Amino acid sequence: MKRAFPAFDGKVGRRGEVIWKGTLQPTPESPVYRIRIVHSRGTAPRVFVEYPVESREAPHLYPDGSLCLYRPGEWRWNSSASLAETIVPWAALWLYYYEAWQVTGVWYGPEAPHSPTHPKESE
Repeated sequence: MKRAFPAFDGKVGRRGEVIWKGTLQPTPESPVYRIRIVHSRGTAPRVFVEYPVESREAPHLYPDGSLCLYRPGEWRWNSSASLAETIVPWAALWLYYYEAWQVTGVWYGPEAPHSPTHPKESE
C-alpha cells in the first residue's frame, strides 16, 4: 500500500485491525478527500470518508457510513487481494460518482440491489 500510495499511513488499531488513512482526489477539480480504510481479519475492508463528510443521503453507503464499493455477490475479499489495487481505486471511483450524484441526483456508477449491511466475507 505504501509503495502505491505514499501519502497513506497505516497503523494497527486497538482491536488488531489495520487502519490506513490517506487522501484521494478523483479529478483535478475535486476536493481532496481524506479517507480511512479499516481492515479486520476475516472481514472485507471498510472505507469511510473523513473529510469532507459525504451526505448520509448518498447512494451506496452502508448504515455505518462505509462506502459500498463493489457487488458482494460478484467479488469477494480475500487475503491475496491488494488494497492498493482494488479498494483504493474503487474508493476514488465512488467519490467520482458521488460528485456527479451531488450535481445531477443520478448515480452514474454501476449498481446492483444489495443488503443494507456490510458484507462479512472470509479471508
